[in-house]
Amino acid sequence: MSAALHSSRPLLTIRSSWSLRVTACSMPLRAKITNPAFLAKAQMATATSTDPDDVLFEVNRAARIIRLNRPRKLNALNESMIAKMTPRITEWGKSDAAKLLIIRGEGGKALCAGGDVAALLDVPPTKSSAFFTYEYTLDYILATYPKPIVTFMDGITMGGGAGLCMHTPFRVATEKTVFAMPETLIGFYPDVGASFFLSRLDGELGTYLAVTGERLNGFDSYIAGAATHFVPSEKLKDLESRLAELDAVEDLTGSRKYNAVINNAIDDFQSEVPADYKFFYGGDNRNTIDACFKFETLEEITDALTKAADAGDEFARTTLDTMDLRCPLSMKVALAAVRKAKTIDILETFKNDMFIASKFMNEPDFYTGVSYRVVQKQNGRAKWKDASNVDVAKYWPTGNEIPPVLQTKFDKLHKLGADRPGDAVAYKEYPFQNGLPTEKEVERFVLGEAKDSGPFLATKEEVTEHFLVEYRGKVGVREKVFEILDRKTKLVKGHEDDKLINWV
Repeated sequence: MSAALHSSRPLLTIRSSWSLRVTACSMPLRAKITNPAFLAKAQMATATSTDPDDVLFEVNRAARIIRLNRPRKLNALNESMIAKMTPRITEWGKSDAAKLLIIRGEGGKALCAGGDVAALLDVPPTKSSAFFTYEYTLDYILATYPKPIVTFMDGITMGGGAGLCMHTPFRVATEKTVFAMPETLIGFYPDVGASFFLSRLDGELGTYLAVTGERLNGFDSYIAGAATHFVPSEKLKDLESRLAELDAVEDLTGSRKYNAVINNAIDDFQSEVPADYKFFYGGDNRNTIDACFKFETLEEITDALTKAADAGDEFARTTLDTMDLRCPLSMKVALAAVRKAKTIDILETFKNDMFIASKFMNEPDFYTGVSYRVVQKQNGRAKWKDASNVDVAKYWPTGNEIPPVLQTKFDKLHKLGADRPGDAVAYKEYPFQNGLPTEKEVERFVLGEAKDSGPFLATKEEVTEHFLVEYRGKVGVREKVFEILDRKTKLVKGHEDDKLINWV
């Protein structure tokens, strides 16, 4: 069993602010882990871990809380942490007393800055591949969890840290949030199911983020769709207590009714839009992203950016400078991954990630990038391999090419959801939409294709009011809808005085 279970630390951490409100539950405080595979994995981590408290577990009424506790390492994810979390999360998923899961980071600077990749430099590729397999299994469990999960993206949320939150239905950003999948900078690619998540963001924004590894800061992460809510960091403690007090409506944990209860509770803690806020990836910058990142090859994207930069587009020029520092192979695989992920399900995405990661562990670029950026902390351009003639198809599993050991891991991933409906464990669209309206939603309404839009033209104000009502006045709705309408609509000819708009 995990080190946390062997230690004398109680699993129930009672805080003075809410100790009198903790109620008894049927699940033991020292949760009994019964799955032999998880036991073996946890025991392996116990033998090698030097910190038995790198993950803390709490029970607070209906909530089960996981605290990543490596603040000096910005809560970077390692095998020890994964081995502790996987069995506990699995058991809580089966407990009638556990109604929802909360994941957060200790230290105030990060949820999780990513996987501890520096630790992989001195181990053989098979060992590195095994780490990623454990990580992706945990991410897949979270992505298909039978109960609501709320993640606090308070601070740095990158790479493996993003993997812990991006597939969960409630992702709470704060003013300190820094969200990114920066793997192309270290000779890797956006893994942890990120291609599935990013390919479903508005327009080509996800493609841009995957290829460049650029960041979404604070409120931008909320407007972009990386987060579903925006709550000031100082309110997270109170929000955690409020969530713990929620009871599952009619014992329908995981239902849309309970989802709405949690969604509304988080909305109550949201703050106003920051003063003078402007979405960095909106307006002209977004037009450049959509125009240049719509292509199927990295060469076409680079050519489009170059033409835009030559025409005076400073954002395009900055993007080219950014991409020049990235690993060419990584960018090509990232682009292909996002394109493929648009049409496959979440399970297939993680299977692909396992295969691709195993390929990268045999590529010199990964070791070059991690050593240069993470260990040496250099800021220039690493000595990447030439990738002009690379065939990215070899990075995807195709039948007989799958090694037997990896096929065994695929089979285990399938069995994780064998007793649940297929649409719960192999969905093509996320089951819950708790964030702001998507661009597709706004487009359908303007075009009269939404069920409640009708065949009539509308003004920007009328469209915005519709979404404010539909989303119960959610913070940020007005700003996002207006940004979309400013960029994607124009006045209808002959109706300029009425200010009626249509999609362009």
